[in-house]
Amino acid sequence: MVRFFLGLIAFGCFWVACKQDSSKNAAENSADAALWAKYKAEGWKNHSCELVTNKELEKLFAFNGKEVTLNARTLPNQVFCLRTWHKIDWKERETNNEKEGTNWLNPQNRVVIQLLDYQSEEHARMQMANIRRDRRSTYEEDVTGIGEEAVWSTGTVTLLVRKGQYVVNVSVEIDDNAHENLRHAQSVASIALLKL
Repeated sequence: MVRFFLGLIAFGCFWVACKQDSSKNAAENSADAALWAKYKAEGWKNHSCELVTNKELEKLFAFNGKEVTLNARTLPNQVFCLRTWHKIDWKERETNNEKEGTNWLNPQNRVVIQLLDYQSEEHARMQMANIRRDRRSTYEEDVTGIGEEAVWSTGTVTLLVRKGQYVVNVSVEIDDNAHENLRHAQSVASIALLKL
């Protein structure tokens, strides 16, 4: 009988803790949503690094920003955010790059996010159509399963994703194989799209 009551007390404590965590998460999500609505109303200018936060990027790519020297840079009055951080083996890569006759290996990871607001869905669709028509040699691949339409450039490691009147431009250099960065770019863009 004592075990039953102890178990009941433990379950009650667990349930209360879970409810508090869930209430805390709901409050945080509500506050985040209110902030995103404010940024959206302002066109995200000067808030570009909030489209995908440092915390979200660290979680997505499983790294600690302090340990790998995460840097974020923006452009004033623009919706542009550049982030770089050291690869785990950056010292070995730099040593390799100093040797003559070796292939250059990037010692840093890079993620660039830019948001383009075309003010109307029709203009955004036209812009994507123009890219497919005029820049097909650069944006050679249509991508499905993200946004309303998307194109990828292996040469520039850039993904363009349209959602309504917006086009999210995500450039990612994580993998040494350029095309492998497409899946990383899709993951980054997915986070930003949720806030639009």
